[in-house]
Amino acid sequence: MTIAIIVSTHGCAAEEIVKTTEMILGKQNNIEFVEFISGENTETLITKYKNKIDNLCTSEGVLFLTDMWGGSPFNAASRIVFEKMNYDIITGVNIPMLIEVLMRREENISFETLVSTAVQMGKESIKTFQTKIQKTDFDISKTKVIKSQEEKVNENMKIILVRIDDRLIHGQITTKWTKETNVQRIIVVNDVISRDNVRKILLKQSTPPGITAHIISVDKMVRVWNNPKYGQDRVMLLFTNPTDILRVVEQGVKIKTVNIGGMAFKQGKIQISKAVSIDKTDVIAFRKLHKLNIELEVRKISNDPKLNMIDLISNIDNI
Repeated sequence: MTIAIIVSTHGCAAEEIVKTTEMILGKQNNIEFVEFISGENTETLITKYKNKIDNLCTSEGVLFLTDMWGGSPFNAASRIVFEKMNYDIITGVNIPMLIEVLMRREENISFETLVSTAVQMGKESIKTFQTKIQKTDFDISKTKVIKSQEEKVNENMKIILVRIDDRLIHGQITTKWTKETNVQRIIVVNDVISRDNVRKILLKQSTPPGITAHIISVDKMVRVWNNPKYGQDRVMLLFTNPTDILRVVEQGVKIKTVNIGGMAFKQGKIQISKAVSIDKTDVIAFRKLHKLNIELEVRKISNDPKLNMIDLISNIDNI
């Protein structure tokens, strides 16, 4: 079983932190939140904590994530963790910290390692926009290419994930998907965005450490696919629509599966799942991709059940 987590803050922030994290990672187990409401005291919080602990599996330990050192949520938790093995409190809880804790605890790391990981991520996630932008290298020609000595001259890049997501690089991508796919590069393929220098800068600065991001046109994607120097790279391709995927496939890029993670609703589109809305142009492209024996699966995050896009389309009338 995993280490138990309790998030506790003044007011309603604890619930929203947990809900926001689950929006990115999906529903989580062995985690509870406790709110400190005006009019309550430390004794009230201790009772709340004990009730929550009774609902958790605590054999691997309990980690409290609270908002501030010396506040009532911290003070009440300190009365519980005092002189207990594998019980601790971390203050300054934020969403990146909680995401990292929930992901790393699945690796069955020690309690001490999880605590130090949480503290490090909490600190690293505090940044200023201007400083981050100034440190970003925007010249794709300067990016180091990771190669193997056994590189084959005619080998294409290894496409690990192809995803349609009109938000492109965001929380679900930078946390869940990049770690599960272990990619070296994220390539956003879009003709319009590839000509928008501001969008390109913002997308690149959103990329997690250790992964390079490129924003290129459809035609350039085909050239990159045919360039043997990228033959050893593990790559994630991000698109905003199925038509662009069809264009690269028709020009020779080999794609076996497409994950549809997010296509926002707008006028003229029909919603077919919580995160996906499509129009006639999308349907035409999806059906052509299906005829090419490409799997089309709808999932916002990796632990969601796979839905078949063609089945969803078949259930729609008047599109």
